[in-house]
Amino acid sequence: MSSRLALSFLFLVLGCTCVYAQETKDKAKDEAPQQITLVLATGNTLVVDEVSESSDGYWYKRGNITTFLDRGRVTRIELPKPESEAAAAEAPPGKWTLADAAKVEKFFLDKFKRPLPLTAFGQSELHTRWGLDHRNGMDVGLHPDSVEGRALIEFLRTESIPFLVFRGPVPGVATGPHIHIGNRSPRSYGR
Repeated sequence: MSSRLALSFLFLVLGCTCVYAQETKDKAKDEAPQQITLVLATGNTLVVDEVSESSDGYWYKRGNITTFLDRGRVTRIELPKPESEAAAAEAPPGKWTLADAAKVEKFFLDKFKRPLPLTAFGQSELHTRWGLDHRNGMDVGLHPDSVEGRALIEFLRTESIPFLVFRGPVPGVATGPHIHIGNRSPRSYGR
């Protein structure tokens, strides 16, 4: 009888442990931090974990570091979309792919009689290390305020090709000035 009681107790403990493990896994999934994008007045974006507004500006948190930005430096805050909206917005008309790169390269070659100065075409080791999905993007080593940079930006706007400009280094996002052609690279790639 005592061995039967011990066996029943063992099954009860194992059953509770399995239920607890499943519940914990689901909670961890629900509590995954939603990343928020701050669109800065310079045109750059900043992906953060949390943001709170004060009378003078915004406090944002990345990892365990909290930083303040003056109100005038932030154009808008983009909150993550619910999964249903995000799935619907995944394939907008005119979506950029690297197959369209030849169009941009031809424009630059025709206009400036030299090849487009690419610094990254698709995923690079640095993008993987930073956890950025850059498989459908390319980086052009031009300062956005240079003559060539302004001409390229105007062409991209005219052709409705998505792009981002970086006028300087942004830790974990950009090593220096360049023009990113393609949609914003989402985080957590290769991690």
